[in-house]
Amino acid sequence: MVSLIHTFELFIPVSSDDIKQIFSKYGIRVNKYRYIRAAVKELNKEVKNVFPAYAIVRTWEHMYLDGIWYLQFKVDAVKVLNRSTITEEDYELIELDIRKFLTWHFGFSDYYDYHTLTRIDYRIDVKVPNPQHRELLFHLLEKYTVKYAYKEKIKYGKDENGDPLKYETSQYHKCKSTELVIYSKEDERIAKGEQIQPYDENIVRYELRLKNRHLNSMKREDKGGKGRPKQLKVYFSSELMKEYMEKHVIPIVHTGDYYKITEAEKIIANSSYSQRKKESLRKFLVIVSKGNIDTPLKKSKEEGGISKPTNRQYLRDLANLGINPILIPKNFTTENYTSFPSFLENPFKI
Repeated sequence: MVSLIHTFELFIPVSSDDIKQIFSKYGIRVNKYRYIRAAVKELNKEVKNVFPAYAIVRTWEHMYLDGIWYLQFKVDAVKVLNRSTITEEDYELIELDIRKFLTWHFGFSDYYDYHTLTRIDYRIDVKVPNPQHRELLFHLLEKYTVKYAYKEKIKYGKDENGDPLKYETSQYHKCKSTELVIYSKEDERIAKGEQIQPYDENIVRYELRLKNRHLNSMKREDKGGKGRPKQLKVYFSSELMKEYMEKHVIPIVHTGDYYKITEAEKIIANSSYSQRKKESLRKFLVIVSKGNIDTPLKKSKEEGGISKPTNRQYLRDLANLGINPILIPKNFTTENYTSFPSFLENPFKI
């Protein structure tokens, strides 16, 4: 498992003179453009040529303080360090690189001391070397919940501009404050026409994006907030990342390995659960298999439907046995494979 940070966005206060300087440094005449957004778009192109790990998102003027602007930019931590493995101990290297970036543009790096974090993407990368297993995994993901904690499932991934990426091996769950994306790094590279890097090979990425709305709610001292400052160092934490993954990812992908019904039945039969519980768990798995993870909640009691508390209990029971509630279909075939194994290890582990 390789984990922690992928990308993040922050903004800093900048004097109006320094805002002019960053444009002029790249030969961009702002007054030539009708809208500042167009000038920023051109600036971003130039910046990325010199600093590939950075992207200028936008600039705007302070509403009340004359001569103060804000500069918002995005940083790709993987590109900064030129490696996939990024841990909490790498924070100082990341901060140092940002300070170099600021010093190159403004002559000093003090602006970083006043930064505000507006988005951070946590990730867990897992190797799934067998392409057959990857194909099966993304088929099984189709059975996961359509909606959880306001996150709605979308079949295709999206790029950084919000446009759909037309590749099958992805799952996209989003709401206004957080997003979960599960995707094959190799297929994403191919879809974007990018070169597959050595650290992308065989990788399935579970990426949790915390957006500004969520960071704002966590900053609050009331209404469920944690009083958590919107600063990079605070969120550059393995413990915090694990907490977020457990809360936002496990309820969607669940724990436990994937089995065909015959294998799952053996594990249930050999468990210490009562005969009645064993029969209920088998029935639950069959209903999920015929529909999706939400089906038992939608059916009437006569059709085998269950209440939310019972549903939660069955999921806990299966988790205790190491069984994922999504079964591998008995006679599943695709264009690439005529048969699939009766067992697939769940790659998502914290």
